[in-house]
Amino acid sequence: MKFSFVKFCTLFSFAALIGVGSTAFVGTSPNSIALVAPKGKICFKIKNDTGASQTLHTGSGTKPMNNLTTNEICIEEGGKLYLADKGRKGKVLLEVTAKVANKTYKLSDLM
Repeated sequence: MKFSFVKFCTLFSFAALIGVGSTAFVGTSPNSIALVAPKGKICFKIKNDTGASQTLHTGSGTKPMNNLTTNEICIEEGGKLYLADKGRKGKVLLEVTAKVANKTYKLSDLM
C-alpha cells in the first residue's frame, strides 16, 4: 500500500496526540486517576447530597452544584470553603489544610 505524505502526517499527529493525552494523568492502577493540583492549591471533592441545588463560594468565586453531583474544588491552603448566600460568602463549611487533600466530603455533613 502506498502512503502519501498527507496520510503519514495525519497518522503521526494522531499518534502524538494520543501519547501526550495519556501522560497527563497519574494513577496507581488502571482504574484510578489522580489529578495534579494547580501550584499552591489543595484539591478535594464535594458531593451534593442535600436534595437541592446549592452554591458554594471558594473565596475567589462561586460554584453552583446541582443535587447528586460531585465537583472537584481547588483552594489555596489556609483558605475556606463557604456556602454562598446570594453570591456572597455565607457559612464556613471547611477550612482547607493538607488533611483535606484528595478526599470526598458530603455537603450535608459540612452543613
